[in-house]
Amino acid sequence: MERLKAKVAIVTGGGAGIGRAIASIFAQEGAKVAICGRRETPLQETVRNIKEKGGEAFYAQCDVTKCTEVEAFIRKTVETYGKIDILCNNAGTRASIATILEISDEEWQRTIDVDLKGPYLCSKYVIPEMIRNGGGSIIMISSISAYVGQPKQGAYNAAKGGQELLMKCMALDFAPHNIRVNSICPAWVVTEMNREQLARMKAEPEKVFPPSLRYADVVRLHPIGRLGEPEDVAWAAVYLASDESSWVTGSSIMVDGGYTCQ
Repeated sequence: MERLKAKVAIVTGGGAGIGRAIASIFAQEGAKVAICGRRETPLQETVRNIKEKGGEAFYAQCDVTKCTEVEAFIRKTVETYGKIDILCNNAGTRASIATILEISDEEWQRTIDVDLKGPYLCSKYVIPEMIRNGGGSIIMISSISAYVGQPKQGAYNAAKGGQELLMKCMALDFAPHNIRVNSICPAWVVTEMNREQLARMKAEPEKVFPPSLRYADVVRLHPIGRLGEPEDVAWAAVYLASDESSWVTGSSIMVDGGYTCQ
């Protein structure tokens, strides 16, 4: 049974990691998928993989922090597929490892722009299409970092915290239009973005994090005994995108191996 049959989904940051897994599984479950990102080659690879398995997808290069590019991408999706049922705000940036005294103004702003302004802009241009379509589902790929303090991650955690409250406000504002807005909050997931960082944590933890937080300690923070994989997040996204979650809005699903239950 295809859980997303006849639905049209947008996945931002769909070229790699969690975004690629979400786009691929959405297509597997019957959705037509539009993905965007800044790097063309990974986007091409995702679309090619989807089509090779019989799915339908296209990509566009798009910086989610730029309103003209976002608007053009949304317009192209509607022109191509006729509607939008699902928006997965996945595009994000890696956490800056710095206190607020150490981080540059430029890096602070970049983090806020990608992780908070991006979901705002994409939602702003998708919601009118969802209203015309009679409803839809918006999914924020947030983080446990929205709910816990972590050393030297003030910019990232602040951006994700803002994303969580934006999600809840949007859920209230657009519930009358049958638009559901929810988030998924992963803990550590092994992706292209953080694989190098995890390797450095193993080799030289004192140069990356406080000495008390080494790779083995990070694994221990996940009671289930392992770090996450992109597919762990993608299957949760399928649930929120599907009609199975038709009475779920304004909620955050922790996909974290037990991290936040301690």
